[in-house]
Amino acid sequence: MQDRKTAMFYFSGTGNTEIIAKRFKDAFKRRNQGVELFRIEDILKGKRSVEYGTYGLIGIGHPVLGFGASGIVERFVEQLPESCGTPAFVFKTASSPHYVNYGASNTILRHLRDKGYEAFHNSILAMPCNFFVKYDDRLNKQLYMAALEKVEIFTEEILNRTPRVLRINPVLEKVLRTVYYMEDKHGGKSFAKGLTTASSCTLCLKCVGSCPTSNINKNGERITFGQECIWCMRCVYSCPQKAIQATRLRSCVVEPYTGGHHLLKLMEDTDNDGHFVTERSRGYYKHFLAYLKEDEGG
Repeated sequence: MQDRKTAMFYFSGTGNTEIIAKRFKDAFKRRNQGVELFRIEDILKGKRSVEYGTYGLIGIGHPVLGFGASGIVERFVEQLPESCGTPAFVFKTASSPHYVNYGASNTILRHLRDKGYEAFHNSILAMPCNFFVKYDDRLNKQLYMAALEKVEIFTEEILNRTPRVLRINPVLEKVLRTVYYMEDKHGGKSFAKGLTTASSCTLCLKCVGSCPTSNINKNGERITFGQECIWCMRCVYSCPQKAIQATRLRSCVVEPYTGGHHLLKLMEDTDNDGHFVTERSRGYYKHFLAYLKEDEGG
């Protein structure tokens, strides 16, 4: 089924969701489906405008932040215009495809349906962890390669209007939702209070310009951090000089971070065979096996 055009809206902290959004765009274009990408923060800040009525299909992509989609994505969906049945899909990236992350988009889906959108496809893609745990780069490459295959499958499903549903126990969802709100409301503020810049800072102001919530400012010859942090980690991982440092919750910073756009270099690394999780895997990594095998032959 071909639509007039697809609009894909996404938020990405450290690049995982952005790189997947771009791969979705490539997959749609290979199927002769017109598609346009929008960064959610650009719309909320008034940097871009959207003629929603010109699109016959919309997609929303977000990372899983504390079992949720982050307030910035929820605010965007709340400001969407009413619809009369426009088809919609949602995709999320997470460091784990575990069941506990299945409900992260549910508030987004409810908002879409309340506004009259036909939200029919909900998917999850496992990507490198950017929070507390450093994955082996073989696993990072393996997850990205699997994500590329799943994007192709999901694109076919979306264009054919094949539903995909992620179900989670409603009681567990409420518990995880509470955890998410605590992190969203308080975790970012606590983290931001401990952010500082090292002497290597050149005042290039990349962090000021790229912060999705405009939480970073130049004050004289110093970089200062406010209280609107959503703990997306973009400033920490994208600083060219690695000058932004966390003095609170410092263990959440993964060093070196090789997810996001660094994955393109991993794909070129011939010494990295991209084989980490196998039938012999045990412990935490065993749960990736079902996800990696899920759509084989799909």
